[in-house]
Amino acid sequence: MANQHVYELPMRWADLDSLNHVNNVVYLDYAAESRTILVEDGIVGADERVQRIAVDFLRPLLLSKRPVCVASTRDGDALVQEITSGDTETVFARVTTVFGPPVDVERGQATFEPFPLRLRRSDVDATGFASLTKAFEFFQEARIILFSSLRTDGSGASRFVVGHVDITFGEPIPWRREPYPVTSWISRIGDSSIHIEAEIAEEGRLYAHARSVLVGFDMTAQTSRKLEDHEKKLLSEFIPNN
Repeated sequence: MANQHVYELPMRWADLDSLNHVNNVVYLDYAAESRTILVEDGIVGADERVQRIAVDFLRPLLLSKRPVCVASTRDGDALVQEITSGDTETVFARVTTVFGPPVDVERGQATFEPFPLRLRRSDVDATGFASLTKAFEFFQEARIILFSSLRTDGSGASRFVVGHVDITFGEPIPWRREPYPVTSWISRIGDSSIHIEAEIAEEGRLYAHARSVLVGFDMTAQTSRKLEDHEKKLLSEFIPNN
């Protein structure tokens, strides 16, 4: 059985979103910081390349004085990190990192206008490229813009929560002044969720590809909900070749 390595990290006010929950992207920060410690401890090789990272957002994590705990288990090419709080056993998010060479990704057909992604200097780490954690932030921003562009009361971003995000990495993203195009499309509509795919790519060069599952959510009842018929009708118009 693979050994588990547990590290404690501090929670900060800046980690929270407008609902006083830990922002989805911050879970990636927790996992990335823990991976750095794993490198220092010789559990992850400093030269190992990350092929993909998948995150399951299981339940919201609120501000607490207790430290965030990241329990990491290495099994072959996969590193599974479960994020808890203090001495509780409740898992709030699960981050799976797969190490290995780049793989081919089935490309899709964008149905929304490309979102111009402009990098900031702070997006770039010591390697001279955008950090892996920032890729999640890029795709999150693109999703928010996507929903804002729909301009309909029934399909606003506030009526959905992110349940799962899976990003496959291609070439590193170097800093430049010109924006990168982020293209998006809806690949599936279920009874209570929608699947959105997006990619940062240009001229046949793929930097990153994301698959996200958004779950319908009732803010008043704080529970998942089924999609309404008018939502499904509207969203179905953005499925390629539909």
